[in-house]
Amino acid sequence: MLLSLVLGLIVDDNPSILKYIEDILESSGHSVVKCPDGMSAVQAVHSDSFDLIISDLAMPGMDGFELVSEIRVLYPDIPIVIITGVGGVDEAVTAIKRGANDFVIKPFQPQEFKVKVERNLEHYHLKKEIERLKRDRAARGGVTIVGEGPAMKRLKATMERVARSNASVILFGESGTGKELVARAIHEESERRDKLFLPVDCSALSETIIESELFGHVRGAFTGADRAKKGLFEEADGGTVFLDEIGNLTWQTQSKLLRFLQEREIKPVGSSKVMKINVRIISATNVNLRKEIENGTFREDLFYRLSGIELLVPPLRDRVEDIPCLVEHFIRKYSRELGKKIDFMEDEALEILKRRGWNGNVRELEHLIEYALVLESQNRVSARTILHILPESKEGASALAAFEPDLARAVSNFEKEHIERVIDLARNNKAKAARLLGISRSVLYEKMKKYNIE
Repeated sequence: MLLSLVLGLIVDDNPSILKYIEDILESSGHSVVKCPDGMSAVQAVHSDSFDLIISDLAMPGMDGFELVSEIRVLYPDIPIVIITGVGGVDEAVTAIKRGANDFVIKPFQPQEFKVKVERNLEHYHLKKEIERLKRDRAARGGVTIVGEGPAMKRLKATMERVARSNASVILFGESGTGKELVARAIHEESERRDKLFLPVDCSALSETIIESELFGHVRGAFTGADRAKKGLFEEADGGTVFLDEIGNLTWQTQSKLLRFLQEREIKPVGSSKVMKINVRIISATNVNLRKEIENGTFREDLFYRLSGIELLVPPLRDRVEDIPCLVEHFIRKYSRELGKKIDFMEDEALEILKRRGWNGNVRELEHLIEYALVLESQNRVSARTILHILPESKEGASALAAFEPDLARAVSNFEKEHIERVIDLARNNKAKAARLLGISRSVLYEKMKKYNIE
């Protein structure tokens, strides 16, 4: 399984090779941009943000060697996989010395290619995540848990006591309530604050790679493992590992995690060497693990190892009194990011938000505020803007209909204009525009095609 939200650039002067690789990546749900030569690839790299570049070596004009050198000037870390024929291994090795990450020999099978791509993407995203966490810690100097209502006061008081302990913690709560933020706050207040906090989304890792992700592997441990890799437990030694959606772990991985919690040592896949590791485990789930234990899908002994301390992160509907301070916090955050001078939200708009059900909890509210600030042209977020964003409500439908009698056409017109505005705001950076819109890049490209947006 390839990592999600991948936008790949494929460079080859052979149309059949371009189509072959495109089919492999798109079969996994990813988006690609194809270029027939090095010069057009350089232009594409300047206009969009790619997660991966796949290039042939032998091309007319700018060849693969020159392309690698050109890209490395601007993007020193983006994975570059070189395609070469059977007789071009020496050239591929030279390309790696010049900055490429890996190579694949033609002809290759789809599964072989997917494994090669996946390995490079895993390493790239792990490196980016570690760097981001270090930057965030330096810039943030701490984590802010927003909310002064009774429920949040109780939670924060408990978190302060929990932070002074090294006991394992399990967080219960619906999706979007901020469980990872709570875990980060506990880490930041603990004696481990100077070491890494590494989150792991257990639901995003396949059975075939999760063991390697957690415990690492040695070179030759399995097909495609041509180099050793540290696991997240080793990377976070001395710090904290946050296991999100712990209920999604398979029974086999649960057993290995239990063994780690009992012995506090790891053995990388394919290795006979055992290493002592000192990490604190904070886990989270949005399901009833006690019921999963009754159903036989979660180990009872692992649950008790993880649940040294249990905390409930309340849903937003149970803390509506915190909505004003959350809105204020997100307005400050996204005003800075978007370079806008927006100071507050109208009382009428706040009242609309307080009446919402918030199935997506704080995450849904945050995305809504970011969206509102992209739209807003005044110094405050108006009820009118909120009603535009919530067309499914009675009030929102009335507001939209005031501009266009045909509601479906009004929504389409608004969506087209809004996408154009956000792309312009992002200076034609599609990746940034997709993030601001809260959609994937592939969905953005589909909408651009639908509305004939250049």
